[in-house]
Amino acid sequence: MQTVASQSAFAPTGIRSAPLRTSGTRARPSTLVRSNKKTDIAKQGLNGIENEVVKNNLMGRSRFQNKKDWVDASGRKGKGYGVYRFENKYGANVDGYSPIYTPDLWSESGDSYKLGRNGLIAWAGFFVIFLGVAVNLILATSAVGQ
Repeated sequence: MQTVASQSAFAPTGIRSAPLRTSGTRARPSTLVRSNKKTDIAKQGLNGIENEVVKNNLMGRSRFQNKKDWVDASGRKGKGYGVYRFENKYGANVDGYSPIYTPDLWSESGDSYKLGRNGLIAWAGFFVIFLGVAVNLILATSAVGQ
């Protein structure tokens, strides 16, 4: 069995490397999550969207692509699968794609930000640390500290 170094045309003839060793076991690909249940797209937080076009886009649905006679911008005929081929079987795309945050999941107070007492304490702590570092840098690089 020839080694990689001896096969190379640029390797010096006096250098020989040990043959590559591999274990006899092979790694199997693992499936992290396997779910065959249907995703209820109604529970994904998209019901509060009033604009039908936006709602369908977020759900991955199209009025035209579910029909067999639609044609895309390149002129290719569609197959009638819709946006996601397995939407009817699984309820959404195979991986259950949906936006991370949708309007139905937003909090009522999302329009305003309230820091609260803990936020003020954290902000004051960072400000004191920043001032301490700034004073330290000024004193360390100037004649005032000597």
